[in-house]
Parts: sequence; structure tokens; C-alpha cells
Amino acid sequence: MKIDELIKTSLCAHKEMKDDFTNCAEKRWQEKDIQHRRVLYQGQSLENVVANGQATIEIDKNVKKNCQSSLLIMANTNIENISPRPTCGVTINFLEQDLSAYNRVSVWVYIDAVGYHNFYFHFTFGNNGEEVLHAPSLLPNQWNHVIWEVGRIKRDKVKKIGITPSLMGCPPEAEPLLKVYIDEVAMEQVEADYDLGWELQDRIAYCHSGFFVDAEKIAVVEKTESNHFYIFDTNHKVVYTGNPQKVATDIGNFYLLDFSKLKEIGEYYLQIDSRYTKPFVIDQNPYSSSIWKSMNFLRLLRCGEDVSGVHSACHLNCRTAHQDGRSVPNFGGWHDAGDVSQFEICTAEMAHAIIELALKVKNKDQLLYERLLEEAKVGINWLLRTRFGDGSRVLGVSYRIWRDNVLTSDNQTIICGSAENGPFENFCAAAAEALAYTLFQEEDPVFADWCLRAAKADFSYGQKGYAEGSYTKRWGPSIVAQTSGDGALAAAELYAITKEEQYLTFGVTYANDVLACQQQEYPDWDKPLRGFFYEDPAHQYILAYEHRGHEQTPVQGLVRLCEVASENPNYLKWKQGLELYREYILATSDLVAPYNLLPGHVYDLNKININHFTIVPTIGSPERALAILESQIKTGIQLAEHVYLRKFPIAVTRRGFHATLLSKVKAVSLIAQLFSDEKLKQVAINQLEWILGKNPFASSGMYGEGYNYHPLYVAFSDQMVGALPVGIRTYEDFDAPYWPTINNAVYKEIWGHTTGKFLWVLVDLIK
Repeated sequence: MKIDELIKTSLCAHKEMKDDFTNCAEKRWQEKDIQHRRVLYQGQSLENVVANGQATIEIDKNVKKNCQSSLLIMANTNIENISPRPTCGVTINFLEQDLSAYNRVSVWVYIDAVGYHNFYFHFTFGNNGEEVLHAPSLLPNQWNHVIWEVGRIKRDKVKKIGITPSLMGCPPEAEPLLKVYIDEVAMEQVEADYDLGWELQDRIAYCHSGFFVDAEKIAVVEKTESNHFYIFDTNHKVVYTGNPQKVATDIGNFYLLDFSKLKEIGEYYLQIDSRYTKPFVIDQNPYSSSIWKSMNFLRLLRCGEDVSGVHSACHLNCRTAHQDGRSVPNFGGWHDAGDVSQFEICTAEMAHAIIELALKVKNKDQLLYERLLEEAKVGINWLLRTRFGDGSRVLGVSYRIWRDNVLTSDNQTIICGSAENGPFENFCAAAAEALAYTLFQEEDPVFADWCLRAAKADFSYGQKGYAEGSYTKRWGPSIVAQTSGDGALAAAELYAITKEEQYLTFGVTYANDVLACQQQEYPDWDKPLRGFFYEDPAHQYILAYEHRGHEQTPVQGLVRLCEVASENPNYLKWKQGLELYREYILATSDLVAPYNLLPGHVYDLNKININHFTIVPTIGSPERALAILESQIKTGIQLAEHVYLRKFPIAVTRRGFHATLLSKVKAVSLIAQLFSDEKLKQVAINQLEWILGKNPFASSGMYGEGYNYHPLYVAFSDQMVGALPVGIRTYEDFDAPYWPTINNAVYKEIWGHTTGKFLWVLVDLIK
């Protein structure tokens, strides 16, 4: 759909954008040829079927798809005030079977429910004790064909399959009775999707959204017998002919299809051999479509209001308590992810990104400006209304279920956590609130003044707490590079508005802390690197992230100080720190050619902060988690005896790396803009291209944007156009991308944090 039509039909992203399924990977999966098939269950009997939790089961002969009858699961979704949250589902048992000859599970499911937009299921399959979870969202009152490929799952001794609809609560527009019909469970043999590694096979890797007029325009193939490739316009006229350039890299041999010389704005497609790409654009802002779709996604993530097609006003009676007995309602803002939680840090950064983008397009794109203005207020309002006025604030809310709006007197579930006072959280809020003043001072001066007062107070709380060494129980001790970076950013924003020297003084102090965390000299390594950051001035731990990424914070503080205080005596020192980080980025930017993905992090086996990794109970001890991490590190590029550079970050359980990548990219795009550095700008663009299709799977990471995008883990809603997930993950110890058809948290889980970082990078790239 053309961008003008997209904006018009969605009413500027006020009406939900719908995906027509044409370009979704699931359509391709559903159309695969089935080479062999074996039916495991046909809904014919309750023998060997076990009900779990509150489910009741029976055989039904009226609702069926392929069989003579179906298995009916019934449950009550009205679970408010029941703790722990009850479950329901079935286990279908069968004699231990060797299913190795089949690589796909197929299940037909019909959900009979009133007032629901979707349901979220858990399907478990594999050898006993080694089952893997597939978690799709299914539509009620129609047959859903659930398929997922299991080629990497041990399945030579399969004893059962588990089917569990998650009980999400009963919203006021719904009826509590849930009926789920299971018609047929089968195993199939299909041509497997490529899901692990760097190979392209017959695919063409390119940015599905398109290319900037003045930037590189390069597609990648792994093999070709042709000496030419062609670019066609929409009239199927050849407008550019090029020669494939063979390149040998550490990850394989490829051909580059470079058409950077084509600079005419328009829509095109590429041909090489008998292969064609889908259409893409060349434009001054080829990401316009993805920005508008991101705004669609954020509106659908809103909490506490009626979102047509997603949910009615939700969580209206959820509160967070202060230790002194006060409480505040915590609905509003945006749901953070598929589990409809919410986190203050993510909200603050997302709002900050939207505000920056609004300021960037002001007076250039009025429609987008107005839409960004509206969405920014959603996030800022939540930050303002969840403050207690003493530094304590709502930090995170785990909602997980729809709740009753009429409470019983004994209801114990409305208080969702306790308020806490943390310096990083207050600095994040202060920076966003200060910039909100700049955005709204003309549009809504009363609101703008509120933002500025809150920014000053929150900065003061952050400064005081940081000086005292306080931190939140939720996130642990402050990371100096991260917290000082955000402190410098907030100070710079307040100095830009007020011109009060106290803010610049604080900014200088925090910038000094940031620079003390930087590796400024070449270390004594076989392959030395410098310019990266440690967590602390003592260089005890290298700054690295496994899930939520904040690598931009030390750079962001320095950049903003350079922008607002270029006459300060410390300016050259700040600039030198940024030049060192630039050196680090450029030294590592081509290690994953031809995709040009920026590597994850530098790791020292002797400097791993295990406290900053998520360790679930199934992992066991921190020692076992550390052993898992060390094993991954050693598959990276060795720089010294104990030092490695990984292409992907390491993680115990929270794998999926768009957010860690984009936080680094924001640092890169900031420096590129400050220095007017086109080479560094291209490095930043390369990372967005990786996410939007220029990867080994030729898969766009944004649902509804580009092509071959996977269904995502949305849990509490249907698929959302514009959603970005946590991201492409890794498999076992391999330092390579893994993108299976299996849908599960966290790697395929939708995440506002990722979208915020994506928009934040675009602030620095678009004209």
C-alpha cells in the first residue's frame, strides 16, 4: 500500500492497520507441499487424554473439521482474585513414538467464545522432559490451523503433546465460558525453513522498506550464474544494470548487488537469474511506512483505554503502593510487551524517542508531527501521573490478565507491586519530561510547565539518590556508565531550557564518570580494541546487555553536552571520547560482512557480571549460568587469552537481540549526526536494513512491513501491524542468527522498547 493511502485509510494511525496476510511468512508455511503425513489424534476418544487445571473435557460430534468428532475443552475465564493464576488444558498421551521422519506439527483448533478478540495458547512437543513450547495467538469462532516446524527438536521418543489455552481473565465485554475444540493432531514432512546460520541459498537479502537516495543500495545473494542483475521500475522497465561482485568473508562467499548509483526517487524491484525481489522504494525517507506502522503499533499497545479490535478499557483499578500507604493508579501509557506489563524505563525512553522524532519533523510533515505529538503525551502523562513526588515512582507493572472493573471487598489483586526510588529511573524520566517541555511549550503551555517542574524535581531525586548510592530492588545497583550517561543527558536537557549553571556542573561531573568508564588506551591484547565502555570506572565489568539495551546512554550524554555546551572547557574531552567510540564501531563494523551487522559486545571471561543476566529457576545456580555464558563467549572472535568479541550478545534465557543492537545503533547515529559522518551514518543504516530484511532469512522483523515477516508472540491480542519483536536470537552456543518458525517468548515477543529504539535511531537518519 502506498504511504499516502496507508495514512488515509488508517486515519493517521487512529484506525487499526490490518495485514492482508499476503506477505506474511505464515501464508508461505501454510502453502508448503506436504511430502508425508501421520495422524496422531482424531478427536475420537478420551482414552489417553488428561485434563489439566480447571479444564473439563468431552468428545463432541457437532463441531469438527477433518474428523468425525473433536475433543472439547471447557473452562471458566473468570479468574479475578484467584492466585496463583489457574491453568487449563489437555495432555494427549500416546505410546512412545519415533517421529523423527516428520518435521512439522499440525493441529486444528476452534475456539468458541463471546467477547474476545483472540486467545493465546501453549503447545508443547518433543521427547519427554525436552519439550519445546510454541505459543501462537489464535482467533475465536473460526478454525485455526496451527503449524510449527520441529526439525531441531528431539522427537525420537515422543510420548505426548500438550495443548493449553492461557486463561487471561474475563473482560467486561466477554462471557466467561470458553470452549476449545481440537479436531486433529498430525505430524507432517515438509521442506524445512532455513533457520540457523548465515547462508542465503536462493534467497535475496535486501532492505524490504527501501533505501535512502544518497546512501548505499546493496542486495546480497549467495550464488548466481548470471553476470548481470537488473533494477526495474513499476512499469517493468529496466532502469539500472549492474554486475554481481563476488566477496569472500569469514561467514561465507556471497555476491553483492550494488545499485548505489541509482538515485531517482521511486518504487523498484530487482532481478537476478530467474529470481525477483518484491517492490521497495528509493526515497529521501524510505522508512516513512515503517514509522506510520510503528505509530499504529503503539496506539494498539495503549493501556487503560478502549482500543477498538484489541480490548476495552483495561486495568482501570490496578494500583502501585508507596511504602507510606499511598497508592496511585498505574494504568495508562503503553503495555510494554506481549504480557501487557509496563516498565517505567521503557516508557521514558519510548516517549523521549517519539518527542525527538516530533521535533525533527515539525514544520516538515504536519500530519506525522501531530500524530507523534499525541502519542508522546500518552507516555509522558503516565510518567507524570505515576510519580509520588518524593522520588518514588511506579517502576514496573505485571498485569498479565484482564481484570474485573467491579471489585469484591476481598479483592487482593489490584495492588501490583511497590513504588521505588531509583536514580537511573528518575534520570530517564527527567530527560523525557524536559524534552516534553520543549515540544509542548507552544502547543500546551500548562502541560509543558508541569513537565518542566517534574523534570527538575526528578533530576534532583536522581542526583540525590545517585550520590547516596541508592538503587531499586527491581534492577539492582547502578551501572555507572549507564546512569551517569543518562544523568548527563538529563542535565544537558535542563541546561538547554533553563541556562542554569548548576545543571551544566552536574552534566560535567557525570560526563567525567562516563569517560572514566571508557577504554581509552589500547589494551595488551593480540587484537586490541579501544573506545568501548566498562560498567564502572574501575573497569571491573565490560558494559554489555543481554535483553533490554542501554548502550546508547554514555554516548547520548556526551553528545547532548557537546550540542548544548560547545564552549565549555570540557568540550574537547567529550569529543575525544566520542571519537574513540567511533573508532571502536568502525573497527568492528565489517566483521559480519556482507550483512555488516554490528557485533554484540566484547567479553572478558574474568569480567562477567552474572548479576546482570536473567537466570530462571530451571537453570539452577549462578555457577551453572556462568558456565553457560562462558561456553558462548568462547565461540566468538578471540582478541586475547580471556577476551572475545561475539557477533551476537550472550544470554542464558533472554535471547533476542534487536533491542541490544538498536541501543548501540542509537549511539552510532548520534555520533554520525554530531560529526556529519556519512560513513558512520551508513553503519547505522546497515543495522536497520538487517532488521528489515537484509538478513540470512530474508525476513522483515516488523510485522506487516516488507515481506516474509513471522507471526509474533502477542499473547493478549491479534497480530499488530508495525510490531517489532525482541529479535533474532541465537541457538545453543552458536554465534550465528537463529529464526525458527516456532513462536515463543522472548525472541518473538512484541516489545515497545524495541520500537522506541527503532524510532530513536531514525531521528538521526531522516532528513
